[in-house]
Parts: sequence; structure tokens; C-alpha cells
Amino acid sequence: MPRCTPIPISLTDKERTQLEALVRQHTTAQQLATRARIILAADAGTGVHETAATLQVSRSLVQRWRRRWRERADHPVLERLSDCPRSGTPPTFTPEQICAIIALACEPAVREGVKLARWTHEDLAKEAKARGIVDAISAHSIGRFLREVDLKPHRVQGWINTPRDGDFAERCRDVCETYRLAPERAAEGIETRSIDEMTGVQALERAAPTQRARPGRAERQEFEYIRHGTLTLIATFCVVTGQVFYHLGETRTSEDFAAYLAALLAQRPAQTPWHLVMDNLNIHCSEAVVRLIAEAIG
Repeated sequence: MPRCTPIPISLTDKERTQLEALVRQHTTAQQLATRARIILAADAGTGVHETAATLQVSRSLVQRWRRRWRERADHPVLERLSDCPRSGTPPTFTPEQICAIIALACEPAVREGVKLARWTHEDLAKEAKARGIVDAISAHSIGRFLREVDLKPHRVQGWINTPRDGDFAERCRDVCETYRLAPERAAEGIETRSIDEMTGVQALERAAPTQRARPGRAERQEFEYIRHGTLTLIATFCVVTGQVFYHLGETRTSEDFAAYLAALLAQRPAQTPWHLVMDNLNIHCSEAVVRLIAEAIG
């Protein structure tokens, strides 16, 4: 029987370079690398039988990819080595059903009249069946649909919806202007400070001393710690110099803030003008603070 001679394949320099790069890369899929070797062998003049024996694949596989390479001559290299699109299994759920499930996950978590803390995939699957959205669905399918739209109904993030005053813009401009003029005012002996507090600061102590770094070993820090309760930090930031004046205490009462403010004002001569920027916390406008400011300005 006469032997069929395969149609020769001739690669351009660019195609050869791209195929050789695919073969060398460790991240290339083995299937794709094998197809690239088949085409490179064809370009080198190696026959179908020899190529199949060298790569340990069937002759039909070598013939198939040599044929597809010729048929897809107007496609990029990767597309010429890729499988043809397949129809796959018909979808089990319609787009309308998937949208209804996603909408359900965005609703408050209530299943069969019982309020839940959070939606779980299992609860969503049961509620979807109870509402007649689907006849049957698994928790795994629910999770897949939610991942596709990056929806995580089991997670909650806190936020603050603080109503703004009608004169918020004016106050904001006033604060920004105060910060802008701080260097000029400092040259005239006027102080500009920003004050704030942080409560519930944990006072922790490592259970063992830290071992310093040395050649061949990183610094080691003890994992266990000893609790010493919580403290409150009251701090003042100098807008011009960046210096911080602070006080650590166990409480944050109006008396605490007034005592701290008195210590702050005592750092400068009595006639020094001050611009203090702070929020509307109640201890900032308490009777003790008002009396202190009244005495300071005479």
C-alpha cells in the first residue's frame, strides 16, 4: 500500500519563536506544550510516525493538530493550538431563576417567616425552593451563583450614617482655613492645635523579653502577652511642627479633659492666642471646660 506523505508545515521566525517559548515555559499546560512540539517537529521535517513515537502520543493526534494548524492559518498562535468551543451541557437554571436567587440573597434573611442572623447557602437553597423559584437546587450551586457576582450575604460591614448639619460646608471651610493659616499665625505667636481622643486602648505587655535579631536569625517576639486593662489617650497635634502632646489615663470625663486642656495651655504664656480644632464631643463643651476657657481669657 502506498504511504501518504503529510503536507509539510513551514513556520515563520515569529511563529517558531512563540512555539519554542511555550515549550520552555514551566507554566505552560502540558497539553498545549505537546501541541507546540508537534508543530515544531513538522517544521523540522519530522514525519507523523516519528513525531508520535518521540512524544509518545497517537498518530491520529499528530495528524489532527498538523491539520488544525494549517486550517487556522489566519489565527494567533495560541488560538491555533486551542480546542474548538464546545456546546457543553444545557444549563440547569435559566437566567431569570439565577437573577431571582441573587435578588433573594439581597433581601433581609427571613426563611419561612423566621428571621435569621445571616443568609447561608443552605438557607438560600431552601427558601428558593419554598418560594417556587426553582424545583431543586444545592447549596453548592447557590454559592457558585453568588461568587460570579461577588455577593457575600454572610458578611456585614459597619458604617456611620451621620447626618450633616446645614452649616457643615461653612464649618469645613473654617477648619481648612485654620490649618492653612497656621504657619503664618505661628510666626505671630499664635498656636494652632488639633485635639482628639482614643478610648479602649489595650495596655499589653509581652510575657517574655523580645530576642533581638542576629546573623542568621530574625528578631523573635513573644506571642503570649499580659493584659493590664484599657487606657484612654488624649492627644494634641501641633499643626505647624507636628509635635504631639498627650495624656494617658483610665477615664475620659469632662474633668479629665479640662485638666488636660489646662496642662496644654500652661505650656505657653497666659497671653498666647490659641486656635483649637476638635469635634463636638460633649466633654469638649462641658461646664468645667467653659469655666477654664473663661478664666484663661479673663
